[in-house]
Amino acid sequence: MKVGTTADRIVIEYDIRQAPQQIWAALTAPEAITAWWGNHVSLDAKAGGAFREEWTDETGRRVVTTGTVSRFEPPEFLELTWADEDWPQPTQVSMVLDPVAETKTLLRLEHRGWSVLPADKRQRLIEQHAAGWHHHLRDLEAYLGR
Repeated sequence: MKVGTTADRIVIEYDIRQAPQQIWAALTAPEAITAWWGNHVSLDAKAGGAFREEWTDETGRRVVTTGTVSRFEPPEFLELTWADEDWPQPTQVSMVLDPVAETKTLLRLEHRGWSVLPADKRQRLIEQHAAGWHHHLRDLEAYLGR
């Protein structure tokens, strides 16, 4: 897994030993999302569909993250807006599945648009989200390996 961050972007490239269709199903099917991400996450996997995650941050504060699917192109491209409830505007998350071999896929996650957030919080949020995405993609791979 390669994780890179800039002042406005997180990029993670992850080789997963599964065909794109299996990864796509894990990214979009409600029962799969519950299994690898948790029952606190919901995604209506279609263009215009809603995303919602309720979680607790390191200070114990309850946070709600929401978004809307802006592009839905099975089984290779998913894009959605992404914002915590106290953000002034949403960021964008995209996931691209690129087949490398019959049973290997490069998943490229890009989370961009951080410049909409206050400068004093931006770098910390980028670092936290990069770590979070790294964790979630490891859980996705573990789920797919079962």
